[in-house]
Amino acid sequence: MSGSHVYWLCPETTEVQARRAAILDEIGYEVSFFHNLELLAKEVCSKRAQILILGDAWDSRVTLQCIQLLASLPEINGARLILSHTAHSDNRDLVLEAAMSQGFRDLIPESLSDADWLRRFEFSTSGLASILEPHEVASVPQETLNLFVPARLVWIGAQQLWLECRGGPQIGETIYLQGPLVESLGLKELEVQVQQRLHTHLSYRFSEALIGNWYRSAVEHADPQKILDTLDHLAEIDLGPRPRIFLAIQSPALRTTVGKYLDRRRYEVHTALQQNSLLYEPKYFSPDLVFIEDRLMMGEHRRNFHELLRFLPDHTVVVSIGGKEDSTQIKSLGASRQLRFLKNIPHHLNEIIERDYLANLSSRKISLFDLRKVHCLPNEELLSCASIRIEAELCRMDGQQVEFQCTHNIGHYSLMAACSPLLEKTVGGRAFMKVIAKEEISEGEVRRYYFKAHLCNQKS
Repeated sequence: MSGSHVYWLCPETTEVQARRAAILDEIGYEVSFFHNLELLAKEVCSKRAQILILGDAWDSRVTLQCIQLLASLPEINGARLILSHTAHSDNRDLVLEAAMSQGFRDLIPESLSDADWLRRFEFSTSGLASILEPHEVASVPQETLNLFVPARLVWIGAQQLWLECRGGPQIGETIYLQGPLVESLGLKELEVQVQQRLHTHLSYRFSEALIGNWYRSAVEHADPQKILDTLDHLAEIDLGPRPRIFLAIQSPALRTTVGKYLDRRRYEVHTALQQNSLLYEPKYFSPDLVFIEDRLMMGEHRRNFHELLRFLPDHTVVVSIGGKEDSTQIKSLGASRQLRFLKNIPHHLNEIIERDYLANLSSRKISLFDLRKVHCLPNEELLSCASIRIEAELCRMDGQQVEFQCTHNIGHYSLMAACSPLLEKTVGGRAFMKVIAKEEISEGEVRRYYFKAHLCNQKS
């Protein structure tokens, strides 16, 4: 992604960070350092970056707050987040776990050489496999490897739940869920049977959603009172079904003005990071309402706007901002759509949104599930964080790379935690790694996959 803006957030700029920023500048990136989270948050509202690097030299509590905020800012929904971490940061595993669960692209050790750090950075921000070629590593005595793939809980119903992750389980398979929700039931692990897989209505930085039955396993293994207590707590924190709003607005001032009328506890808001985001983000987000600048609907943008309309759900209302209400050109483009026009932003926009744009939404919207009968979790709620445990077989490894095989088709470039006696000895605790290559090695009807992953933490 040469030519991209890079924002680097850290308490102070170290010699190593300055040197690496200079290298990135030399190859076409534009790097800006920020030493204050509030200043960065203000900056991304007016000048957004495609890549954000977070350092971890703060107290771990501050680092965790930064991770949470960066992952939840609508202005950087499509940005690639990288954690560049030191071996001696306090609560390192907790910080790495948090960044992984929030959908960071990579967790890169600062102790790597400049060349290795740069290769990891470019691989994680571009997704080009040729940038980071796996190397040959020695075989090791085979042992069981427990993988923990990050996931996020979006809603939980009386029997089903909605879980977002990065690929893997198939319909009919049983996954083993861990995390705060499972612990609130008094269990270490909860079996969830996958009933549906979807790639729409996504809320987090993962590629797919699973709907599965959690209640059967809970009834069999959990204390009934703990189930009731957990459901009561979920009811207390329930946000309810939030309409989804997508902002296709490039003007910082206009985007900020519209954002002032959108209560983030009431609406789920995503923003297009750049022009090509107009095409793929709505496809996965499935908005109920789209605000778009009129200039992004005509001229050279006409084709992109037409593609955007193709990906939107049938019930979605599209609001053009800044154009003329009698624009026959725009109306012809969205002839089969519910189009609205705003020449300027009225002071009572919030009333218009409820009274017109989102009126009778539940009756217009075709849904696979009834959100009125489930508990929707806030994204800052700890119960929304989870992991899927997958049993694998460790095959090869050294201090930088791990190779393993299993029956789950884990998503390409996935981040995950891993535990095995040999791995723990190598990194001095729980290991974190990122998939860099995979291939299917199935025999007969049994599907198996072979993975290569680089380690994200090293022994301090």
